[in-house]
Amino acid sequence: MHNEFGDSRIAPSQLHAVLEGVQDALIVTDPSGTVVFMNTAAIRLYELEGQEGTHGTGFDLMNHVLGESEVSTLEGEPIDEEDHPLLRALRGEEYADVELLVRRKGRENACVYVFSGKQLGTEPPLSVLTIRDETPRWRAERRYRVAFEVDPAPSVIAVLDSSHIVDANEGMCELTGLSRETLQERSLGDIKPLQRADDLNDVVDRLREGERIHKVRRLLLNSDGAEVPVLLSARSIEVEGQSCGIFTFIDMSEMEAAKREQRETRAELNSTLKKHADEKAAMDRLAITDSLTGVANRRGLNVRLSEERARAQRYDDTFSILVLDLDRFKSVNDTFGHAAGDQVLREVARLLQDECREPDLAGRWGGEEFMMILPQVDLQEAAEVAERIRERVKNTVFGDGVSVTISIGVASYGDGHTTGGLFAQADRALYAAKEGGRDRVELASSGHEGA
Repeated sequence: MHNEFGDSRIAPSQLHAVLEGVQDALIVTDPSGTVVFMNTAAIRLYELEGQEGTHGTGFDLMNHVLGESEVSTLEGEPIDEEDHPLLRALRGEEYADVELLVRRKGRENACVYVFSGKQLGTEPPLSVLTIRDETPRWRAERRYRVAFEVDPAPSVIAVLDSSHIVDANEGMCELTGLSRETLQERSLGDIKPLQRADDLNDVVDRLREGERIHKVRRLLLNSDGAEVPVLLSARSIEVEGQSCGIFTFIDMSEMEAAKREQRETRAELNSTLKKHADEKAAMDRLAITDSLTGVANRRGLNVRLSEERARAQRYDDTFSILVLDLDRFKSVNDTFGHAAGDQVLREVARLLQDECREPDLAGRWGGEEFMMILPQVDLQEAAEVAERIRERVKNTVFGDGVSVTISIGVASYGDGHTTGGLFAQADRALYAAKEGGRDRVELASSGHEGA
């Protein structure tokens, strides 16, 4: 078999050992209704202790069930013989939780048993009938009024068909601010435990089907007409022949107020943390940004150089740098003043940024010297970028009629380079451009000298 009792190849002794450990009464029968095995709980249920037969073997369950007891619904309606749980199990039906009232002949008190049937994949097929004694629960339900009265949780009992309230406990009176007599004159709709009429109908239908409602959030009206958030739980019960429901409400006002306070506190904390994070991010940006031009400063350029070197090593790639220096910039300051010189530096920085692709970075190395970092660009491609920049600077009039030229040294990363060595190569190329007459682009040698 392929269910909670094990595999179909299990030996009878193993099957019996498994069934013996179950608390509910379990009876295994063959297709004729003859008992193959009963666990101890079943033997006690049918009072067979001490009788002949091992574990109920040979017990005429069919005759006993059909001839020695009367079975009806909980409302007292007799059931047809064909609908008897045992016969259903023998027919091969599988079912669960059929709740019936069982009265043994000669006894005054009835019991409530819950039957379940399952077929075992054996040859011949065997049936397992599970019988759970729910009599204590049933009797406790019939004594609901005692528990209902002393239950501190606010509760009402209402007729399912009309939603009319037939009783309310002290907790409900405190929650609503209404007396028991006043509540008994009202319906569930009057105190609005449910948000819409169809919502109420849905709950009633679910209770009629035997379902329990557990902690559903709803709004309830108190005597002042204020909405009180509650958790609604409900279960069906019979009261004086009427199908009713016990509706219990847990006041969530204080808990929801505390949650709101927590949310507000959390939001304020998150806002403060975000503010601090933004401030830190701004400070971090300032730490790597040149205050005059707004581009990266030397620190920012060094950080990016280290990142690009690590990337190039990891992926066996390359990148290039341009070291740029404005020619005879001192004469600009001397002739036009430092304010004009600062304006030229800002405009040159914007020009370099304009030449940057998305992954590129332009920055001010210091004074009138700039650097550009060009990821995944080789020496020849970098030379073309440098030449384009040189031409643009030469042909641009900065500020109030200031013209300048620029010299550029170009170097590309190769295996074994350090960032310092790469910069040294570009700086030597820049020096060669200056020596060669300025307004020039010079490329670093391919060797690793100075690395």
